[in-house]
Amino acid sequence: MFQELGLEARQAAARAFQPLRVRRGAVLYREGEAADGLYLVREGLVWLERSGPGEEAATLGVVGPGGLLGEEALVGERRRTGGATALTYAELLFAPKEPLLALVASFPETQALFLKALYARLKAAEERLWEVRHLSVAQRLARLLLDLGAGGEVGLSHQDLARMVGATRETVTKLLGEWALQGVVDLGYRRVEVRDPKALARLSEAL
Repeated sequence: MFQELGLEARQAAARAFQPLRVRRGAVLYREGEAADGLYLVREGLVWLERSGPGEEAATLGVVGPGGLLGEEALVGERRRTGGATALTYAELLFAPKEPLLALVASFPETQALFLKALYARLKAAEERLWEVRHLSVAQRLARLLLDLGAGGEVGLSHQDLARMVGATRETVTKLLGEWALQGVVDLGYRRVEVRDPKALARLSEAL
């Protein structure tokens, strides 16, 4: 992200953002906690959630490499409006609030980069809402596996996938089982290998 900046701004960003490595399932922050800084994802996936009237938290989105989260610290909010949990092992950069705001004040061009990343997340959220409204669970799951399985394998559990497509774990498990019998995917522990991308693409197509 910071390669677009001048040398002095890049150096300042390197001082503000510190590397952070977290294991799968690690909680980065919870809803209502102090908004103490901004995160940039370098590797892995982070699940954004928000509590609702039921027991199951609602998925706000999933942030991958190049994405930002914890933007409350950037816009002056005092508390987190949702929670964030690592879906996979993740490598991040974290800027505490004070160094972050000092960076933006000294180098206004950094704010444009942050806005671009947040806009990308907004568009992804809009796409997810459209899919939930217009596509079946099978189509949403096929699209997700195609997006995540560029290397042939998706290292997520059935529950993780269910959260990401807005479905129950039972429904996702049933679909994956059917696709495995058809040779479209191969299943393992917290692993889905895409065996037939063309067949998966056909399953993802809107009717």
